[in-house]
Amino acid sequence: MSQKEHIQRARRILSELQQLYPGKAVFDLTGDGTHFVCEIEPTPDHPKYDRAIEVMIKTRPHKHRVMTQYYTVLKGSLTLHYGSKIVALQKGEKFTVEPNTVHWAESTDEAWVEIYSEPGWTAEDHIVVDLEKE
Repeated sequence: MSQKEHIQRARRILSELQQLYPGKAVFDLTGDGTHFVCEIEPTPDHPKYDRAIEVMIKTRPHKHRVMTQYYTVLKGSLTLHYGSKIVALQKGEKFTVEPNTVHWAESTDEAWVEIYSEPGWTAEDHIVVDLEKE
């Protein structure tokens, strides 16, 4: 994909999220056009949980110390790297990511995923992992 196509895709995804969820915070989580987030029910409104729609092309390996995440694939397919496992998820399928488990995702077709988290997501609990050091 060319740089121009990459930028166009990022703009399209952000625009789609803004149209589908007006008034909600929408952003490119990593700044590289591969992982987008729309905060449907953000943590500051209720710290015990949050709900977001994420569009994943490729996420970075990370873990959470205390948070459990519940994934539901809304559109597309997702390859989830979870600890030492690889899980293929299709539209309608669900998966639970337990605390302290390194995970990341890849998709060839822009997976749209609803993620419900308990407790709510915080930057302090989102720990980016260098796989070569793990």
